[in-house]
Amino acid sequence: MQVDRRPGMFWLVTGLLLIGCGEQGPTIYPTRGTVKFADGSLVKSGIVELSSRQHELTATGRIQPDGSFVLGTHTESDGACSGEHAAIVMQMIINDGMTIHTQDHGPAVDPRFFSYDTSNLSVVIEESDENQVQLVVRKKPQATH
Repeated sequence: MQVDRRPGMFWLVTGLLLIGCGEQGPTIYPTRGTVKFADGSLVKSGIVELSSRQHELTATGRIQPDGSFVLGTHTESDGACSGEHAAIVMQMIINDGMTIHTQDHGPAVDPRFFSYDTSNLSVVIEESDENQVQLVVRKKPQATH
């Protein structure tokens, strides 16, 4: 009588694969916040991005018309990993005179906040179920003629 060993081998290989896939990365914590200009007025559109210095992960969130955002790392709103993060605030507002805008985008953000090299923004995300981030940026300088 011959014994079929394939089912046992299947479970052995499956078990080893599951053990090897146990590390899931850092825990993600719910994170929301607001973006304001230095004068207290709201940034009404754009994207916030945080880059973890420790975990090499980014979290992003879309700025709503009320200045609020919710960050997501693996999903749209799961949050950010704990620790110190560099932050940027990006906008793309086409103002060529040909585009008809259907919403008030508010004042534009100074482009220095679009890059990690020049934004100088940083935040710390705590190991908490509720992180509130407040970012303060400057308005884009007016062009002089």
